[in-house]
Amino acid sequence: MPAPEIALASLALPFRHAFGHASATRREAQNVLVRLRAADGLEGFGEGCPRDYVSGETPEGALAWLRARAPAVVREVGDLGDLRGWLTAHAAEVDANPSAVCALEMALLDLFARRAGVSVEGLVGSPALDRPLQASAVYGASGGLTFGLRRARFALAGMTEAKMKLSGDAASDLARARALARRGRVRLDANNLWPDAESAIAALTPLAADAWAVEEPVRPRDWSGLAEIGRRTDLAIILDESFGSPADLGALASDVRWLPNLRVSHLGGLLRSLDALAAARAAGLEGIVGAHVGETSLLARAGVALAAAAGDALVGYEGAYGLHLLREDAFTPDVTFDGRGQVIAGEAFDPAAPGWGLAPRPNLTAALA
Repeated sequence: MPAPEIALASLALPFRHAFGHASATRREAQNVLVRLRAADGLEGFGEGCPRDYVSGETPEGALAWLRARAPAVVREVGDLGDLRGWLTAHAAEVDANPSAVCALEMALLDLFARRAGVSVEGLVGSPALDRPLQASAVYGASGGLTFGLRRARFALAGMTEAKMKLSGDAASDLARARALARRGRVRLDANNLWPDAESAIAALTPLAADAWAVEEPVRPRDWSGLAEIGRRTDLAIILDESFGSPADLGALASDVRWLPNLRVSHLGGLLRSLDALAAARAAGLEGIVGAHVGETSLLARAGVALAAAAGDALVGYEGAYGLHLLREDAFTPDVTFDGRGQVIAGEAFDPAAPGWGLAPRPNLTAALA
């Protein structure tokens, strides 16, 4: 059978409100989208979210990689076994272009699963979601009225578990953390805010009474600094930019609680994310399934698959914001949490549908044309 036809797009989907943190403020989604169309008419779709402050990627760079490399990859990769082999043989290339590879990998998985008449979980042999998946309330770095309105909206949905982006304004951060802690558990996200461990410890010590974990307080992979912060604040250390592959687990001190934040686009696709999850569990670690701000329902669907595979090791889930954040999605149905903050298979999506079970909306179809 001839290699599938490839179409690429990037949609600047506007947000309902700006979302800011220490590294960036965003008002629209930044993604790359892939459609593979086989000779038999079947289609597969994939998405990646390039983030220059996470992996050094940009949408333009990711699209350039896809234009240059995707034709050869789809000629080489004819089934799931080929795809696994390609990812292993080209690990360094994937590490350098994770969101671009993610978009292509997801599209191949979608196409293979649709051809087999099974879900992606059925294709790769991972468990399907069999219980409600509770999303965390995620707060940007804004305070004041914006914070109050979001807190009220999350309260109406019964979402008590919170992830709070730090702004670096000590008084504002402390006030927001205390307000959230009155309702439920709080984890902090610093987005590499401080230059060294001592600065981070001084700022985090007042917050530690109201939070249980902090994500990326210093520069990525500052292993000694991260460990010292964990020891002296008694906060669990969440690894995001610092966790790009299972190899990073070898640098972790044994006397600190570590939690990898697994994001499908950051790790180079679902298969590598499942491998990273397996390695973390083998090391005795729990984890969080995260998301990039502005993911469409397609990456949300992949995140649900990863969260289902995590099972009891999952201590936080940050995805499926969909139309709660985006003014429009690129896929239907909308894979998003309900009025209780829960993603439920059979309501948010059809778990038995072949592939990812999603179809493109007209905005994406027009962009791909």
